[in-house]
Amino acid sequence: MIGRRVLPEKYRDFNARWGVPFGTPPALEVPLQRRLDDPQAGFGPFAFQIAGGTRAFEYPWIYHSLDAWPGCRVLDVGGCVGGLQYVLALEGCRVTNVDPFVDGAGGFPTSAARVTLSPAVHERLNGLFGTDVRLVTKRLQDADLPPASFDRVLCASVLEHLAQTEAEDLVAHAARLLVPGGQMVLTVDLFLDLEPFGVLRRNFFGSNIDVSALVAASGLELVSGDRAELLGFPEFDRDRIVACLDDLLVSYRDPVVSQALVLRKSAGPRLDATG
Repeated sequence: MIGRRVLPEKYRDFNARWGVPFGTPPALEVPLQRRLDDPQAGFGPFAFQIAGGTRAFEYPWIYHSLDAWPGCRVLDVGGCVGGLQYVLALEGCRVTNVDPFVDGAGGFPTSAARVTLSPAVHERLNGLFGTDVRLVTKRLQDADLPPASFDRVLCASVLEHLAQTEAEDLVAHAARLLVPGGQMVLTVDLFLDLEPFGVLRRNFFGSNIDVSALVAASGLELVSGDRAELLGFPEFDRDRIVACLDDLLVSYRDPVVSQALVLRKSAGPRLDATG
């Protein structure tokens, strides 16, 4: 599915409670770099990230789709200093964030970010919110995490920044880290200025990823997501998307919308009473 402009009430409630997507009202009066230099808990956990214009849909959708619980082992892929990891930790989840912080801007080109993000900032926010999110500063494929060690995996608008082959490798590796019956919750940007809507194949931020190929590479079952709105599936309908643009949440900053999907790992065969 693609995120809509009109949000469900429970999404609006989540955003109001946690200050999504840019922080609480007091935070909005302070430039981002100053918030990072002098963080305050009252700014809220979402006040310290570089947030695109579709986050008002993505964060509450991911939160509710995760269906996590206290003690749930959650892997946040490319979480940088995003607020969702701290919210989940505050609610009792055991959160691991795998992000290499390769360019000092948390996955964004430094020229686009205009701020410095680092593992030190992540640790400072852990202390600020009293959370214990574990940070692994490597690519997921290099993180050496045990198989079947997570109940949930989330990845919010990361894959479009990667080449198609690397994105497929990442989701395949993430799938191996899920327990049987575990779920992977993904959002993937769909750029309206790139193919199949425009003539270019790549822009400053990334490219349009074949989501169907991602699902195939993961080996997981698609349990939530409209194939007509997920690029790469035979049912994908470009003209339908263009026709309903007024209903979609298009970023204020770039011509982009957010594709959302949930994948589930098979629970495996059931054993009878004799085993």
